[in-house]
Amino acid sequence: MGENRAGELLGQLLKRYKLEAGLRRGRVLALWPEIAGEMLARLTEPLKLERGELLVRAESAALAHQLTYQREEFVRRYANRLGEGVVTNVRFVTGRPQAREAAPAPAPEPVALPLELARKLEAWTRAVPEELQSAVERAGRAVLASQARAAGKEACPVCGRTGDGAPCRFCAALLDDPLVRRAARRIEREPEAEPLAGDLLAAARWLAAERLREQIEDLAPQVTREPRLRALFQDRVERFASIPVAGATPAKRLARLSPAARSLAANR
Repeated sequence: MGENRAGELLGQLLKRYKLEAGLRRGRVLALWPEIAGEMLARLTEPLKLERGELLVRAESAALAHQLTYQREEFVRRYANRLGEGVVTNVRFVTGRPQAREAAPAPAPEPVALPLELARKLEAWTRAVPEELQSAVERAGRAVLASQARAAGKEACPVCGRTGDGAPCRFCAALLDDPLVRRAARRIEREPEAEPLAGDLLAAARWLAAERLREQIEDLAPQVTREPRLRALFQDRVERFASIPVAGATPAKRLARLSPAARSLAANR
């Protein structure tokens, strides 16, 4: 049987058993890291394709809003790869992916894996249709390599995800968002306030805490010379300790102060 005849029969079987749509959805989801690019793929997660609309989860409202302006470009890229009409719109929703380690973009070059992880990757690749195996292999290799590299790395103090320290690239961008900066000013005055939600709130809290810490450090050397400033100094210390920054108790937050500031804060 010729290849053309075999292809026709396969197409008929796919349509008969309604598998064609499933394979199309699989291709669309698997191609997202390539369509979005490495950086955006790390901050988003494709969820499902329904009637031509691809639903993608972004890690924050600010990011989802920004990506909305690029949706036509994403549709164009899908059309270049899969043909017109497969993806007609991309809609972004907000929220942290439930399985964040499954979302990193494929590594640009193959990464060597320990034997145990290499066997896991092979099992993942064999479990999908042949046309998806290449994309799954690249994405799976990146996921496993990321897990291997994560051991011992410092967590971002804003979002808490394992990364390269404080703050991670994504959170650093959020800290410049005007909405976050306005919310941080309110939290400086009202540490328990929640003017935002999710990652935006975490970023605003961290920014407010950093501003209060700077004020405390600036006031510390002046308090010994001007005792009248002690009340202002202590007020800033109490607010700084009260901001519920993720993963940090009040004692841990106070430990970030300089020895001189901590000593003054302890001698009320």
